[in-house]
Amino acid sequence: MLGIIAVIAWGALRLIQTSSGKTIMSFFGWLTHFVAPAVAEGEEAVGLAALPKLLADHPAPLYMLVGIVVLFGIWLAFRIVNMPRIAEFLIAVEAEMVKVSWPSTKELYVTTVVVITVMFIFCVFLAIYDFFWLHLFRWIGVL
Repeated sequence: MLGIIAVIAWGALRLIQTSSGKTIMSFFGWLTHFVAPAVAEGEEAVGLAALPKLLADHPAPLYMLVGIVVLFGIWLAFRIVNMPRIAEFLIAVEAEMVKVSWPSTKELYVTTVVVITVMFIFCVFLAIYDFFWLHLFRWIGVL
């Protein structure tokens, strides 16, 4: 579990360092600028209005935010997994998943085709049924 969180955190850190990450950062800067109060020309931006310029000039606060989110996620995952009721539930789920018989590729393909075919037939049947009642109610004068 911690390994997955570490991989996600590493990926997020690497994403921030790419051009796509810079685009995402600029989007958050734009979003913050959109939400923040307007700053008059020549005036010093303070509070939330200063965040877009701060993120553009110094990305360290964003890295700190990512670090805080990762640490919180690690702590939350640790707390959730170590709660006795949840831990027992996860152990029971793992035991049940071992008992599951998974279909082969051919069985999966055949059952998927059957489900899609039956759904199509039901759609056609319901369309005919709806068409019949629509014309019957129009003939009677209800609609």
